Amino acid sequence: MEIRITEQLKKYRTVKGNTQEDLAQYLGISTQAVSKWERGEGYPDITLLHKIAFYYTITVDELLGVDEIKKQKRIDEITDEYNRIRYHEPQDKDWHIDEGIELIRSALKEFPHNDFFSQLLASDLWWKGRTSDNKEKYFEEARELCIDILSRPTEQRWRNCANEILLVIYADMGQKEKALEIAYQMPTPRGSMEYALSYILEGHELRKRLEENVKLFKDLLYETQNRLDNFK
Repeated sequence: MEIRITEQLKKYRTVKGNTQEDLAQYLGISTQAVSKWERGEGYPDITLLHKIAFYYTITVDELLGVDEIKKQKRIDEITDEYNRIRYHEPQDKDWHIDEGIELIRSALKEFPHNDFFSQLLASDLWWKGRTSDNKEKYFEEARELCIDILSRPTEQRWRNCANEILLVIYADMGQKEKALEIAYQMPTPRGSMEYALSYILEGHELRKRLEENVKLFKDLLYETQNRLDNFK
């Protein structure tokens, strides 16, 4: 069984607001031992698990990260189902967008405020709204999802996604000033995650990232060319 005790120890120590020394003193062991656990250089003896869980008022399963593993497995299952619905062949002109929207709506009931699902739903709602007679309804729901993401502490990538979706919503609604305000705050290509990772990763991971970057910029060039063609 996969365990995530290294991450969980750091997480619950931060929540409780204690130090490694505090936990070590409670367990009657050295601070160096706790430090090694948090660095992933070893695990607590099985006899200490219940004492650590009691100290943090959690279950042993929570300490081991079993609940987090189950949660991530379920999220992966939903994501796979979404990709199957939206991107399987043959694709119709709407790419089965209604089915995708309903699936992610349901996922957000199971995992409220999940930023990955929130930005996914917001993106689909924006896309649906562009071709709908009731676009304001779809745009407003998408906008609220993005505002919710930006209102909470979260990873920068989800903030970036939320801002990108807000930008196109405001642009499509004719609110140019709001769209420009977001646009001027967005990172340049050299300040993007994709560009940064290409300098950090190595081997197979680097090759995969570079291939994804090439596809991303091909798509961008294609969209740019289409927009240029409209001026002819």
